[in-house]
Amino acid sequence: MYPTLLSPLRLGPVTLRNRVVLSGMTTGFGFRDGAPDEDAIAYFAARSDGPGLVVVGFGAVAPEGRVEERIPWLWRPDAAEALAPLAAAIRARGAVAGLQLGHGGRQASPQLTGLRPVAPSPVPPHAHVRETPHALTAPEIQDVVAAYARAARAGARAGFEVLEVHAGHGYLIGQFLSPDANLRDDGYGGADPARRARFGAEVIAAVRAAAPDACVTVRMNGADHVPGGLTVEDAVSVAPRFEAAGAHGLVVSGGVYGSVPYSIPLLDDPEGIFLEAAARVRRAVRIPVVGVGRIVRPEAAEEALRRGDCDAVALGRALIADPEWVEKAAAGRADAIRPCIATVQGCAGMLQHGEAVSCAVNPEVGRERRPRVAPARRPDRVVVVGAGPAGMEAACRAAELGHRAVLLERSEALGGALRLAARTPVLGHLGRLVGWFERRLGAAGVQVRVAAEADGRALAALEPDLVVVATGARTAPPVLDGYELLPAWTLEDLLEGGASTLGTTGPLARPVVLGAGQRGLALATWLARGGASVTVVADGRPGADTSGLAARALLARLEAAGARIMRGRPARIASDGVLVRAGDGERLVLADGVVIAEPLHPVAVDGLDAMTADVARVGDAGGPRDIASAIAEAREVVEAHTQARAGPPRAGRHGHRR
Repeated sequence: MYPTLLSPLRLGPVTLRNRVVLSGMTTGFGFRDGAPDEDAIAYFAARSDGPGLVVVGFGAVAPEGRVEERIPWLWRPDAAEALAPLAAAIRARGAVAGLQLGHGGRQASPQLTGLRPVAPSPVPPHAHVRETPHALTAPEIQDVVAAYARAARAGARAGFEVLEVHAGHGYLIGQFLSPDANLRDDGYGGADPARRARFGAEVIAAVRAAAPDACVTVRMNGADHVPGGLTVEDAVSVAPRFEAAGAHGLVVSGGVYGSVPYSIPLLDDPEGIFLEAAARVRRAVRIPVVGVGRIVRPEAAEEALRRGDCDAVALGRALIADPEWVEKAAAGRADAIRPCIATVQGCAGMLQHGEAVSCAVNPEVGRERRPRVAPARRPDRVVVVGAGPAGMEAACRAAELGHRAVLLERSEALGGALRLAARTPVLGHLGRLVGWFERRLGAAGVQVRVAAEADGRALAALEPDLVVVATGARTAPPVLDGYELLPAWTLEDLLEGGASTLGTTGPLARPVVLGAGQRGLALATWLARGGASVTVVADGRPGADTSGLAARALLARLEAAGARIMRGRPARIASDGVLVRAGDGERLVLADGVVIAEPLHPVAVDGLDAMTADVARVGDAGGPRDIASAIAEAREVVEAHTQARAGPPRAGRHGHRR
């Protein structure tokens, strides 16, 4: 099915069973004082059955180089002993065990480390850390090189067969490589990329010497994507020097903290966004190159390998979303792979706040040790109302646990808010999640009824044991004077092609969008890309309902499309625009139409009070929430019901409402 992707790869002294790498990513959980606990071991073990190489992310080589709290601490005297169980768990599943060696440099926050950050030059980073770093002296540089060597020795002793030196993403080695961070005039800096590469080359040589039997790879940027940063031409010049220093392979990524695109591609960033740079670097070296950058489909991975862009592919969030990615691809079941939707709400968005990663589409992330819920001993009839993400998850999970599941959807199509959001290109990838749910519903045997109205009477006729209300929420227009003066749509009506309050249809030349949450920003970007002059009225922080990374990305796209944001609260609608209350006065925003994106109000189901079955509200039906919360809540409700029914028979049926 994917002959190149699934073929072995020789990487220095090791052979990978296939060309899929679990990219080194931090988890925000599973490490205590730098040592892995059972949660970390279970998380990595669950993702080690398929890939050829599994890399544990960012083992800090020195205390001042930590970029997060819950990561391996490789300076610990007992680091090898502490990490050995983790390496063994990965190898036991057939994958080669890898460990990333890193130092954050100026990107390490003193609020975390309690120490002043260090860097090649006293230049603060672009984002997250404001303190001016200490410029390393030549003897201090050698101390850091020695720290890498000690870390490599510990990693090899722990049983890690691949040691990945992190030289990208704006961390210390990457800072030496970057002209905007390295202003030195000694042998470690200057205009010549070879001099800026000296520190990285010394680290690689030291790691090779400290762990002579290990495979040593280097993660480097193909470009920093910031003004004055490392360019792809620089990367092509640097790569052969890293090869000459002893690297067995290169992983070519891109971006730094604060860059656009980010080092973590998201939203509508193209699949394989960094592959072009990887291909250019590959032509400059004779060692294998691993491509990375939102590679989510086996087809895309196979195409990249066949084109010669890279020799292997590194998957990050794709393997968080579906740990069985490789196994499903190998079995010809690629359409069953749970898709990453690239909103980073559950993964990198959580790490921003120092919290454990989760996943918007996979509620089991971080709970790998939890016992599996046993199939229902007494199958129930579970009726789910509403086929958005929460409703589809509830119906699928109920059927997978052996219940007789019925899914009722009032519209002609499944997907709910997901399908609507996918009509805006910025969130178009959400359509893949709808398609995956549709296939899963069919495979699980869920009885799906579309164009089906559901009230208490209709539900009672189905004789359910559990009713899951997942009707979602819709925009509720705020109370404003003037709706009769200017065409107005709710976001749903506009995306569904409906008429305005005055019976008109688009297109709009100068719309005002009321609401600056994720939905409103994505809609405004879509309108602006279509040629409209768009103003978004934001009563609060724009993008507050999504992750900080996604909010920044949405705002960058909005700005690039030529739209503008006005902070304030809509006061009333006039015949030529919208009056917005900002500060002590009102301003008129000229417009030929109004699109209302918030607030959201849950959609009610009539007649539930008379139900004798258990009733649970999930997702937006219980109040607006994100996709991750909706899916997780739906799954938990069905599993809790199943476990409760596995106990002693109840004396009588009674209603239970959540």
